[in-house]
Amino acid sequence: MLKIVHIPLDERPCNYDFPYLMFKGEEFDIVRVPTQYMGLKKKPGDVKKIQEFFENECKDAYAAIVSIDTLIYGGIVPSRLHYFTFDEVSKRLDVLLKVKEANPNIKIYAYSLVMRCPCYDDDDEEPFYYQQYGLKLHTKKAIEHKMKVNVATKEEINYYQNVKIPKEYEDDYSFRREINTAITCKVVELVRDNIISFLIVPQDDSAPYGYTALDQMKVRKVVDENHLQLKVLTYPGADEVSNTLFARMLNEYYHQKPLVYVMYPSDECKNVIPCAEDRPLDISVRSQIIASGCLMCDNIDDASLILAINAPTKNMISSQFRDDSDYFGYVVGRNLVEFVTRIEYLVKNEHRALTVCDIGYCNGSDPAFIKLLDQKKLYMDLAGYASWNIPCNSLGTALPMGIRYIYPHNKESFDDFLMHRYVEDIGYSCLARKILREKYCGTKANDYTIYDVHGQRDPYWLSLTNKVMKEALNDLCPNFPKYEILDMYFPWSRTYDIGLKVKYCKE
Repeated sequence: MLKIVHIPLDERPCNYDFPYLMFKGEEFDIVRVPTQYMGLKKKPGDVKKIQEFFENECKDAYAAIVSIDTLIYGGIVPSRLHYFTFDEVSKRLDVLLKVKEANPNIKIYAYSLVMRCPCYDDDDEEPFYYQQYGLKLHTKKAIEHKMKVNVATKEEINYYQNVKIPKEYEDDYSFRREINTAITCKVVELVRDNIISFLIVPQDDSAPYGYTALDQMKVRKVVDENHLQLKVLTYPGADEVSNTLFARMLNEYYHQKPLVYVMYPSDECKNVIPCAEDRPLDISVRSQIIASGCLMCDNIDDASLILAINAPTKNMISSQFRDDSDYFGYVVGRNLVEFVTRIEYLVKNEHRALTVCDIGYCNGSDPAFIKLLDQKKLYMDLAGYASWNIPCNSLGTALPMGIRYIYPHNKESFDDFLMHRYVEDIGYSCLARKILREKYCGTKANDYTIYDVHGQRDPYWLSLTNKVMKEALNDLCPNFPKYEILDMYFPWSRTYDIGLKVKYCKE
């Protein structure tokens, strides 16, 4: 077995467990950073120990999948909160040079995030002042960007001229972003110097204008100047990128470049701009296909893998607010019956490898789509399924699952992870989380909130979640396969994320 060293983006299951569960197999021995070295949300991981682990384990490794943010900042959230100078952080990149010197044949697949700038007031994952000034920071910079390219409206210019943000907060935020972007540009140069084999620069919670767009432009300039467009890709994403890089490594290991055919319930779905992203869906799809080491094809007969993407035709919204969805974008503008019937034919009659990216909504499955999937009893016939967090995360899980599926794999382990996705994405993210937030958070009866469920393993909350999830799944999906939850916890003690260990119980 070939050793693969993995430095995840953080300690949450989506980053720490998903790639391992998806890609472990006879080919690879995946070695992850010990959990005790990883951080906890705003608490950074132990960078010194992470680097020592990385350097030692890579000496005899075939490849490494590396989050630069964890390697030098201690995780995704700590990368938004640090007070390091450029020189301090830059020196930490030397570990990559040491690894390559000790093992010249190792393939290093890395990713370094463009720091996000959410358009809301909330400091759960941001500096403390984001609770009061987050939306203003986002909006002011977006308007400033628009003014530079002469597309700002009079109303926006008026807002920009009158908005008030304490200078020390604005300076702190801008200074940290400048350091992070400069570091990412230096990481790009490591690709030029053949230290890193392939690099993804994902944009976490991106937008067409503002901080993330401007920082992306700085990185792209360095990429272009060094003629690295084929080795450094930039597109929306974050928590799914390890999956994509594992898929690329798998394809390169087998010396294959699989052809992927993409299908939607309507051609109009291609043009929707997903939640927290800055470009039409189909552009991001093409980016992730090429990043994973595949090629898109126009003829379904030529495809090794079919990627079925469920999306609205316009105005994508969060699953939490699906009761207010646009009727044309979700009903009239797409034909889900034809879409699911076609999926059934492809997997049951033609026995094609087909994976589903369900992004009718962000942050959870599309009930209208799931009802049809349930009626057709297609769950375990698919080569993958994902519908969690923002659309790029789902895409970067469904596609790698399909890629894992077309190569030799352990069917039992694969089915367990596939069932894991259904239980989490449908049962929790779509159904239970909405019920828990609306009925059980912030009530007079208890003091649980969407940001505090009394730790990772509060007995009452775990029992309640399990009960609500099972009842909701039974109501929506009468044909749902049998499963067993072996473990459940809330990694950041909030309602948004859940950690699960799921076993598929074959009938």
